[in-house]
Amino acid sequence: MTIQHSRTIENLEVLNDGNNVVTEVEVRFVSYDDSDQERTTIQSGHRFRLETEGVTPDSDGFVAFGSLTAETVEGWLGEELTTQEASAQTGHTAWINSVLNPPAPRTVNKATPW
Repeated sequence: MTIQHSRTIENLEVLNDGNNVVTEVEVRFVSYDDSDQERTTIQSGHRFRLETEGVTPDSDGFVAFGSLTAETVEGWLGEELTTQEASAQTGHTAWINSVLNPPAPRTVNKATPW
């Protein structure tokens, strides 16, 4: 019974100026318990906005769209990605645990004592 976590870059949005400067990155976080993947799979997404003011193909460190890798884009997101991923994993883990070990209900029906 181990919870598995993964992340995937699902979409890149670029400025519509012909230079394909990435302005937004959509990341999907998926988690599941390997003891019951079908019942415990949960996913969430987050959109990260990148600062693009003044960015052109002539900018220092510019990477052409066709040369991008997941590692490059994840590097741009830095600590913001790490923080969001940790938050998603915490929430996903709590939900998975509640599915596998449902909490006792706060109230129950009880027959009258007479």
